[in-house]
Amino acid sequence: MTMRGGDMAGKRAEQARAWIVRLASGTMSADELDQLESWTATDPRNRAAFLHERQSWQDLDLLADAFGPPPHVLPIRRVRSQARRWVSTLVPVAAAVAIAWLAGPTAYVRLWADAISAPGEIRRVALADGSQALLDSDSAIAIDFDAKGRTLRLLKGRAWFSVRHGDARPFLVESAGGTVRDIGTAFEVDDTEANSRVGVTAGAVALEGGSPLILHAGQRAQFGPDGRAERLVALPVDRIGNWREGELLLRQVPLEKAIRAVARYRRAPVFILSDLADMKPVSASFRTDRPEEALDTLAAMRGLQLASLPGGVLFLRRAAD
Repeated sequence: MTMRGGDMAGKRAEQARAWIVRLASGTMSADELDQLESWTATDPRNRAAFLHERQSWQDLDLLADAFGPPPHVLPIRRVRSQARRWVSTLVPVAAAVAIAWLAGPTAYVRLWADAISAPGEIRRVALADGSQALLDSDSAIAIDFDAKGRTLRLLKGRAWFSVRHGDARPFLVESAGGTVRDIGTAFEVDDTEANSRVGVTAGAVALEGGSPLILHAGQRAQFGPDGRAERLVALPVDRIGNWREGELLLRQVPLEKAIRAVARYRRAPVFILSDLADMKPVSASFRTDRPEEALDTLAAMRGLQLASLPGGVLFLRRAAD
């Protein structure tokens, strides 16, 4: 029996809603994400149905925001404990872990994103114009290409973009801090810190906002709280976005920041139970596919104690606490 057009459209809408529900749950696996991409790529009508249903959910999400603050991601949190004993410290923190872990990547990010990388995954995304985006661990981008321009939004994490020449449409990357305009190049946008950062590995980019700032290969900048771009110390090109090669290079990085950088490559969160501000900075090189070894090394270097819960949730504290 042949299914009529209206029935097919209704089934597509139903399937699209089912995919949206899975995305919003925050528990969607990498295999399921691949299945979703395959389903939307198989038939343009499938993708159209998905985008239509996603917009409906986004509208509901905006309505919900009007009644309270949106949820936020808690990839790592410092927890100050009044307890003196290590075991008693873990009891109240375990409840906080459950809350933070369930929050996970927010439904807001998942519903807006066109491409997501899981924690520990570095994912290559082929764009419709022949350009490429490489997503670092636990990152997400939204893609909006039309006849007038090519715009991507970095919703979370960081990404490196290699832009194909020969397309007259402007290529823009928007982040929480500001907008980067390509001038025929390859560059990284990093939104893992308080201020969005940009580093160029080839060619040049223009940072918009205030007085435009042009960056060439090896040059870096960040967007300040007011949206203005300010230069950072230049680096050798091979040190910009070195996570692309599976390397995490730390040079005189505060200890807590170093732990946070490594924690991005774990599926389970890391919690710090002590103030580490007065401890010596870290200089080291780690493999992004071996975060456990990196955390063990950092703990040994600075005399920290480690404890874990089922599921891989990890706690670190100073030995004296």
